[in-house]
Amino acid sequence: MVKLLPLLLLAVFSLLPSASDGLQAEDPGKDQPPGLAATFDPLLLNIRMSARPLRPPAEIIKQSWTLEGYRLRQLGTQAPRAAIIDDEARRRFLILSASEDGIVKVYRVSDMPVDVAPRLRPAADRARARQCQNRRMDPAGELGCLALCLLESLKE
Repeated sequence: MVKLLPLLLLAVFSLLPSASDGLQAEDPGKDQPPGLAATFDPLLLNIRMSARPLRPPAEIIKQSWTLEGYRLRQLGTQAPRAAIIDDEARRRFLILSASEDGIVKVYRVSDMPVDVAPRLRPAADRARARQCQNRRMDPAGELGCLALCLLESLKE
């Protein structure tokens, strides 16, 4: 019996949770699912359009920017006023919203493994080169084209 005691104690202690299991350093990307940075491809995200401009609640906005140097052309009655960029689970990452005078606001509403701010100007340049302002017949319109240009810029 004395010889079995160390084996019994070893078995009991190996079944107990380790003290370090609950004490881990806080990860800055803790809101992101595991492996998001390694698997993040902005071109796989969805772009959903809205007929109304959107302003997310202040408590979910992580960052916001005005798209400097780019203004939407005159918006028709059927033109989308907002683009929502989300994943297959409908977790929103970015919202682009156009005001009546064509100013575009970009809201980041979820953590992303890429920095959006430095990619805004290249996205606007790409939209001008692609002539997004001429996308009148496309259901996504100029704003949808701009959202796609932003996703392409995030890929670089």
